Parts: sequence; structure tokens; C-alpha cells
Amino acid sequence: MAGRENKSFPIVLRELEVAEAFDVTPLMRRVVLTGDQLGAFRNNGYEIEPFRTENADDHVKLVLLDGAPDVPVPAQNDGHLDWHPEALGRARDYTPRRYDPEARRLELDFVRHSGGLAADWAERALPGDRVHVAGPRGTTVLPTDIDWYFLVGDETALPAIARRIEELPAGTPVTAVVTVPSASEEQTFDHAADLHLTWVHRDTAGPGALMAAVEAAPWRDGQVYAWAAGESGMLRPLRRWLKHDKEVPAGHTDIAGYWRAGQSQREMGQALHKLRHLSDLSVPYAVRAAVSLDLAELVTDGHTTVPALAAAAGADPGGVRRLLRLLAHEELFALDADDTVRVLPAGAILMEDHAHEHLDERAGHARLHGAWPGLLHAVRTGEAGFPHARGHTFWDELATDERLGRTFDAVLDRWAAQWTPAVVRRLALSDEHVVDVGGGTGAFLGRLLEACPGVRGTLVELPTTARTAQVQFAERGVADRVRIASQSFFEALPDDGDVYLLAQVLHDWPDAEATAILRRVAEAVGDRRVVLVERLVTADLDDHEAAFDLHMYAVFGSGERTREEYASLAASAGLRLDRTVRIRDGLHMLELRRAAE
Repeated sequence: MAGRENKSFPIVLRELEVAEAFDVTPLMRRVVLTGDQLGAFRNNGYEIEPFRTENADDHVKLVLLDGAPDVPVPAQNDGHLDWHPEALGRARDYTPRRYDPEARRLELDFVRHSGGLAADWAERALPGDRVHVAGPRGTTVLPTDIDWYFLVGDETALPAIARRIEELPAGTPVTAVVTVPSASEEQTFDHAADLHLTWVHRDTAGPGALMAAVEAAPWRDGQVYAWAAGESGMLRPLRRWLKHDKEVPAGHTDIAGYWRAGQSQREMGQALHKLRHLSDLSVPYAVRAAVSLDLAELVTDGHTTVPALAAAAGADPGGVRRLLRLLAHEELFALDADDTVRVLPAGAILMEDHAHEHLDERAGHARLHGAWPGLLHAVRTGEAGFPHARGHTFWDELATDERLGRTFDAVLDRWAAQWTPAVVRRLALSDEHVVDVGGGTGAFLGRLLEACPGVRGTLVELPTTARTAQVQFAERGVADRVRIASQSFFEALPDDGDVYLLAQVLHDWPDAEATAILRRVAEAVGDRRVVLVERLVTADLDDHEAAFDLHMYAVFGSGERTREEYASLAASAGLRLDRTVRIRDGLHMLELRRAAE
């Protein structure tokens, strides 16, 4: 079943004149605009087509610059406008209530409310006043299979509802429910539709009156097109009702929050801008692509045109140009009209080792970000998101390319160097045998044995990783004190250790697997020590720690845990948590013992 579609128009700016302004109701004021620029004209050298509005819920932006003489008018460009930020902040969206192209007469309705930029303008608008109008930037193309309409809204939605009813062909079935402040705000429409209209007066109606009226309104046979607009909170139960109770297809439902109680339109716009900033993926992916292609390095080396840069990077010139256009807006690169490319001061960071370590798709650590598209799956199911997004586990991905595994191990090695000394001091070892369970390439165990000449070690790791570790132990000169157990830690572990160490192992595994690993440790440990090195989630988790925790959850379906959660895991495996020692930042050392029988 085909749903509604959006059709874009070139965005243009018109300077119009107030023809008249009058009150429709005590709280609704109508301003009529006119002018030659509602027809075809030239602006900034561009040919502008006549104004058009094709659907009842189209909207234009009223650009209100009176009282702000230093704010420039948006500049007309080819199909779009170049906005000064302050001009955009003084623009407000309105639905054309009625448009007559022959008379060049555009009607806009304004709800009176104190402190509103547009409402205040409409209040004082006089014939002859000038104002700029941008748009519409597009229109909604409705489905072709509509049998009837269900329309709901408050006074801010009345222009669109009224226009829809008046423009429908004669006899079209329409059910409408409109909430207004009082009976004096009811309007009459000039229409030929088969209309059932219910008014809800908020000054006399009780809580829930709108939804009660909606549920009591006639629900007709055939395919409905449901449209609603108004205060965002008012629309939430309606959205659920249409989706779950009436099962209206998404393509036949259009619900728009025009305003939010307690927020101005400017504040709503700022919230939307912040949401777009928080959720937009274009810049993060573009930065990763630029780093992975060495674009900053290649430009610095002299490849300073798009064709030359693309050739040096082994990439498509069109793709490189598009990438640079976006990154130029972020002031990382400059892209001149003649396709000349420069690295700007802020872009120099893209050449640093840290950028390549975390953003370069050729590096193993950067591949962790492949889990983010699987986050929703992880949250819904509790399963790792990485396999859902990539078709295999993170470890399997590292195994596809030797460089991925090598670079990932290098990151872990550098990280281990930061916390190993503190852990070694707190372990206070002299001549013990340490079993490092899941110790990777031996970064920690090697440093421990270097620092403690009397200590012996056993590394429990899978064969491929263990072979890499064996080389590192030899390079550190400790190979004669290390035994390699080339096996999985889900198998029975060596039982001759004095200390069993799991350094940042369990956070890679969900609870069931983490408990299984600890059970193997409990079987082997006897009355000796078990030491975990893990990040702990605390009440004062900062944004970096919260992001890391969520990332681990997306990659592995695990994430960081609280002290209590580790205590619970230990208890499930027959161990008890004795003490916790802070190492650095959020990293802690947790000491476990075999639980009493």
C-alpha cells in the first residue's frame, strides 16, 4: 500500500507587502500578503518561479527582520538560501491558509499569544508593510487510495484543517476534531465535503476531553488518511491510538507537533537543531573516510587538487570532492572553486597517530565502531550488536586481515602500559605463579614478570594469539618463566597457580559467558586468589565512561558492570568478592576468593 511522499521545491525568498490584516476570531488574526514576487521574477541573478502551494499542510517561513536592522536578509542562491544564523533565528513557520494565484493573494493566520515574534508582528502589521517569505521548500503528495480523512488539531492546526476541508472535492467524507480555547474561537468553513466536525472547548472541557471526542467521532469505512497537528504532548495518545487501536498504516498517517507547552518556537527550533547535531552521522563517517584515505597527509605531500588527491588515494574524484565539501564546512579542509585543496589548521589533527588509531578503518581498534549500527538490536535483544551489523563477531573481523589484529593488539599494549605498574604494586608478588586467563598477547604478564624476577607465569590464550605472545615474552627476556596454555578459557584451566588474573576479560562477555569463565576459574583456584581488573560503573559516571560502556554493550552484548554486578557474577560461579581497589580513572582491581562450601 503506497503511502504519502515528499516532493521538494527549490527554496526561494520573496519580498511581499501586507495588503490587509484583520481578526478572524478574538484570538486568531489573518494577514493577507501580496506582491509581484508571488509571480515569476529574478533574485540575485536567479530566475524564480511563481509561488506555489499544493497541499493543505505546506508551510512557509516568515522572516521577521524589522527591529533587527543589522541582520542580513537570506541570500538567494541556486535553489537554496544562504542564511545568517540570526536571520534563521527570526524565521517562523506558517501554513498558507489560502492562496489565490490570479489575485496574488496569500493569507496567513496567526494565533495571538504574548511574546511571540510572529504573533507580535501580525498584531501591528499594517497595509504597505514589507516582509520576506521563504518557501514552501516542498509539499506532501498524498496516497491515491484515500477513501476518507480524519483530521485532528488545536487552533495552530486550524489553517491546515480548514484549507484541507475547503479544497476537498464535493462529498468527500471528513471527520474532524478541533480543540480551541473557547466557543468564541470556532470558525466556519466554505466547503462541499461530507463533514462531521467536533469542537472541544478547553475552558469548559475536562482533562482527556480531546481523546474522548476523537474516540467518539465517526470512524468511516474504507482507507483513511489521518492527519493531526498541534501541541506535542496532546498528540502522543492520539499517535498511539491511530497506530495500535485503529492500525492506520504509517504512510497514511501524518502527525506533527507544531509547538510544545512551556517552550517557544525558537526554543523548539533550538532543541531540534541540537537533536540533528547529536544524531547526524554524516560528519563522523566523513572524518573516518578522510583518515582512512590519508587525505590530510596526501594534501600535505603536494597532491593539492581533487583529481590528483583522488588518484593518490586510489579513490573516485567525485566521492573525494563530496567528502571535502562537507569537511570544508567543519573547517578541516578548504576546497576552492578550482578544485584546489588545502588542509586547514584544525585538519592537521587528522594526521596524528591518535586519529589513525581510533578512526582509520585499516586499524583494528577503529573497527569497533562497526557495532553502532547494531545498537538497536543489542538494546532490544541483549545480544551483541556487532554480529547483527557485520554478519560475524568482532574477533572474526580482526582475523580477516593481519594488520587489523596487529594494530588492535598495539592499542591494547599501550593501554596496558598505563595501568600495569599500579596493578603490579598492589599485587605485591615475590615468588608466586600467576595464571593470566585470557591475557591476549601477554602485554600485562610480560611487564609483570619483568618487574618481579621471582614470579612465574602461565598465559591461557587461543593458539594464534598465544604464538604472538610467545614472541613478545622472548623479546622481554622472560620466556623461560612463562608457560603457554594454548586453549580456550571455557575449558578446564591449569590448577597450579597461586594467583589467577583476568585483566579486562569479563567486560567482553555477557553474563552467561562471564559466569562460565569464572566457574572454570573457581574449579582451578582452590583457596588461592582470583584478581579481576575491570572498569566499574559508578553513580558519577562521566560522559566518556557512559559512552564506552554503551559501546562495549553494542560490540559484545556485555558492557561495564557495577561492583554489585561483579559480586553477583562471582557468587553464581562459587566465588565471593573480598575487596575492591581503585587503580586509575574508572579501573579497579577486584579480589575474589572461593566461596565457603
